[in-house]
Amino acid sequence: MAYATVEEFTDYLDPDPVPDNAARLLNRASKRLDSVLIGAVYETDENGLPTDPDLVEIFREAVCIQAQYIAALGDETGAMANVSQMSLGNQQIVRALSVVGSGTPRVSPDMLELLQVEGLWPVYPYTWG
Repeated sequence: MAYATVEEFTDYLDPDPVPDNAARLLNRASKRLDSVLIGAVYETDENGLPTDPDLVEIFREAVCIQAQYIAALGDETGAMANVSQMSLGNQQIVRALSVVGSGTPRVSPDMLELLQVEGLWPVYPYTWG
Protein backbone atom coordinates (compact mmCIF):
# COMPACT_ATOMS: atom_id res chain seq x y z
CA MET A 1 0.00 0.00 0.00
CA ALA A 2 1.36 3.41 -0.99
CA TYR A 3 2.06 6.09 1.61
CA ALA A 4 0.49 8.74 -0.65
CA THR A 5 -2.58 8.81 -2.85
CA VAL A 6 -2.73 9.95 -6.45
CA GLU A 7 -4.68 13.00 -5.21
CA GLU A 8 -1.91 13.87 -2.74
CA PHE A 9 0.69 13.37 -5.46
CA THR A 10 -1.35 15.64 -7.72
CA ASP A 11 -1.33 18.35 -5.05
CA TYR A 12 2.42 17.86 -4.53
CA LEU A 13 3.19 18.23 -8.24
CA ASP A 14 0.84 21.18 -8.84
CA PRO A 15 1.10 22.94 -11.27
CA ASP A 16 3.03 20.18 -13.09
CA PRO A 17 0.95 17.41 -14.69
CA VAL A 18 0.55 14.05 -12.98
CA PRO A 19 1.98 11.08 -14.90
CA ASP A 20 -0.53 8.53 -16.20
CA ASN A 21 1.25 5.85 -14.16
CA ALA A 22 1.04 7.83 -10.91
CA ALA A 23 -0.44 4.99 -8.83
CA ARG A 24 2.30 2.60 -9.92
CA LEU A 25 4.99 5.22 -9.26
CA LEU A 26 3.63 5.80 -5.75
CA ASN A 27 3.68 2.05 -5.05
CA ARG A 28 7.27 1.76 -6.30
CA ALA A 29 8.27 4.83 -4.30
CA SER A 30 6.66 3.40 -1.15
CA LYS A 31 8.60 0.16 -1.55
CA ARG A 32 11.79 2.15 -2.06
CA LEU A 33 11.06 4.07 1.18
CA ASP A 34 10.43 0.79 2.98
CA SER A 35 13.80 -0.53 1.79
CA VAL A 36 15.58 2.62 2.98
CA LEU A 37 13.94 2.36 6.40
CA ILE A 38 14.66 -1.33 7.04
CA GLY A 39 15.35 -1.54 10.75
CA ALA A 40 13.23 1.48 11.68
CA VAL A 41 10.68 0.86 14.41
CA TYR A 42 7.38 2.75 14.51
CA GLU A 43 3.76 1.93 15.30
CA THR A 44 1.57 0.90 12.40
CA ASP A 45 -2.10 0.30 11.80
CA GLU A 46 -3.64 -2.92 10.43
CA ASN A 47 -2.53 -1.90 6.90
CA GLY A 48 1.11 -1.40 7.91
CA LEU A 49 0.87 2.39 7.68
CA PRO A 50 2.42 4.58 10.40
CA THR A 51 0.01 5.82 13.05
CA ASP A 52 2.00 8.86 14.19
CA PRO A 53 0.62 11.91 12.32
CA ASP A 54 4.10 13.39 11.90
CA LEU A 55 5.38 10.17 10.33
CA VAL A 56 2.33 9.99 8.07
CA GLU A 57 3.20 13.44 6.69
CA ILE A 58 6.94 12.68 6.36
CA PHE A 59 6.25 9.38 4.58
CA ARG A 60 3.74 11.08 2.26
CA GLU A 61 6.23 13.76 1.29
CA ALA A 62 9.09 11.26 0.93
CA VAL A 63 7.04 9.06 -1.38
CA CYS A 64 5.94 12.03 -3.50
CA ILE A 65 9.58 13.12 -3.81
CA GLN A 66 10.65 9.59 -4.81
CA ALA A 67 7.76 9.13 -7.28
CA GLN A 68 8.61 12.44 -8.93
CA TYR A 69 12.25 11.36 -9.13
CA ILE A 70 11.37 8.03 -10.76
CA ALA A 71 9.13 9.81 -13.26
CA ALA A 72 11.86 12.35 -14.07
CA LEU A 73 14.38 9.56 -14.69
CA GLY A 74 11.95 7.76 -16.97
CA ASP A 75 13.28 4.46 -15.61
CA GLU A 76 10.80 2.80 -13.27
CA THR A 77 12.62 -0.51 -13.06
CA GLY A 78 16.17 0.77 -12.67
CA ALA A 79 17.26 -1.10 -15.80
CA MET A 80 19.13 1.97 -16.98
CA ALA A 81 20.81 2.70 -13.62
CA ASN A 82 24.25 1.65 -14.82
CA VAL A 83 24.10 3.42 -18.19
CA SER A 84 26.88 5.98 -18.34
CA GLN A 85 26.33 7.03 -21.98
CA MET A 86 23.53 6.65 -24.48
CA SER A 87 22.90 7.78 -28.05
CA LEU A 88 19.66 7.42 -29.93
CA GLY A 89 21.19 7.72 -33.39
CA ASN A 90 22.55 4.22 -34.19
CA GLN A 91 21.51 3.17 -30.67
CA GLN A 92 24.85 3.21 -28.85
CA ILE A 93 24.61 2.39 -25.13
CA VAL A 94 27.61 2.22 -22.80
CA ARG A 95 27.08 0.63 -19.43
CA ALA A 96 29.23 1.28 -16.39
CA LEU A 97 30.85 -1.79 -14.87
CA SER A 98 28.98 -1.19 -11.65
CA VAL A 99 26.12 0.95 -10.35
CA VAL A 100 28.29 1.86 -7.36
CA GLY A 101 29.72 5.31 -7.85
CA SER A 102 28.97 5.74 -11.54
CA GLY A 103 25.31 4.97 -12.07
CA THR A 104 22.12 6.85 -11.46
CA PRO A 105 21.04 6.44 -7.83
CA ARG A 106 17.79 4.48 -7.38
CA VAL A 107 16.86 6.63 -4.36
CA SER A 108 16.20 10.33 -4.69
CA PRO A 109 18.85 12.42 -2.92
CA ASP A 110 16.05 14.80 -1.91
CA MET A 111 14.14 11.95 -0.25
CA LEU A 112 17.24 10.92 1.69
CA GLU A 113 17.81 14.52 2.72
CA LEU A 114 14.23 14.80 4.03
CA LEU A 115 14.66 11.59 6.03
CA GLN A 116 17.98 12.80 7.45
CA VAL A 117 16.56 16.19 8.46
CA GLU A 118 13.60 14.48 10.13
CA GLY A 119 15.91 12.10 12.02
CA LEU A 120 14.72 8.94 10.25
CA TRP A 121 17.84 8.05 8.26
CA PRO A 122 20.36 6.55 8.59
CA VAL A 123 18.66 3.94 10.71
CA TYR A 124 20.69 2.00 13.23
CA PRO A 125 18.62 -1.02 14.24
CA TYR A 126 18.53 -2.00 17.88
CA THR A 127 20.04 -5.46 18.44
CA TRP A 128 19.92 -7.68 21.47
CA GLY A 129 22.82 -9.60 22.92
